[in-house]
Amino acid sequence: MRLQPGDMQFVYNHALLHDRTGFRDWPDAGQKRHLLRLWLSMEGDRPLPDCFKQRYGSIEIGNRGGIITKGTSLNVPLD
Repeated sequence: MRLQPGDMQFVYNHALLHDRTGFRDWPDAGQKRHLLRLWLSMEGDRPLPDCFKQRYGSIEIGNRGGIITKGTSLNVPLD
């Protein structure tokens, strides 16, 4: 799947087995990818097995946080 400028992709990770390949961005600032990841944990979501606690910190429905890795910057630059 190749996304074009303006495309959006919505994936429900707990129902769809998916993978991605490595990504190498363009060196030119005008061509760089702008990726915004939104992590949702909705009321009424499906329960997760206990083994997910280690990854998410909580498997409580509606309170499942996200995965924060070293170097993660929580911001949304629009430029």
